[in-house]
Amino acid sequence: DGIFKLIYVGGLVCIRGISELIKAVEKLTPEKKIRLILCGVFETEKYEKEVKSMDGFQKVEYRGWVNPGEIPPLLAECEAGLVCFLPEPNHVDAMPNKIFEYMSAGLPVIASHFPLWKKIIEKNNCGLCVDPVNSAEIANAIEFLYDNPDRALEMGQNGKNAVRELYNWEQEGEKLLMFYK
Repeated sequence: DGIFKLIYVGGLVCIRGISELIKAVEKLTPEKKIRLILCGVFETEKYEKEVKSMDGFQKVEYRGWVNPGEIPPLLAECEAGLVCFLPEPNHVDAMPNKIFEYMSAGLPVIASHFPLWKKIIEKNNCGLCVDPVNSAEIANAIEFLYDNPDRALEMGQNGKNAVRELYNWEQEGEKLLMFYK
C-alpha cells in the first residue's frame, strides 16, 4: 500500500509520551504517506478524548486493545517501533520489553534518549534516540527513517541480530545464575 507504518503497542498513558507522538506525526511532511498505528487502552476517557481531538490524530490508525497473539503479524507490517516515554523516574532506569519486541521483529526503534536506552540502541545501531518531550525531534527521526529505507532496514536487522545474540533468555539466564551463585 506504500504507507510507511509506525507502531506503538502498550498503555496509552500521558507519561508514555502518546500526546508527543501525535504532535510528531502532525509535523510530518504532508506528502509523505506515514501512519501511526496505536494499540492499547487509554488511561482515562478524558485523555482519550484529548488525544483523539489533536490534529495529528488524522494520521493515526487506532486499533484499541490487541490480543498478544496478533502483535507479531502487526509488527511485521510496520517500518518502525516507537517508545518515547517521558522522563519520569520509573522510566529513566527501566528497560521496557517493547524495545526488545520491536528489535526482535526487525524494526528500527525510535526511543527516548535515556542513558540506559541510548546505550543499547546506539551500541547495537538499531534505531534513533530522541528527546521524548520534543515532538519536532521525534518527527525528524521518523522522517530520517522514511527518507533512508536502506538505513532503516539495516537498523532493523541489527536489532534482530542483537536480540538473537545478546538479549535473550540464554544470555540473561546465565547472568542471573551467576548472580545467584
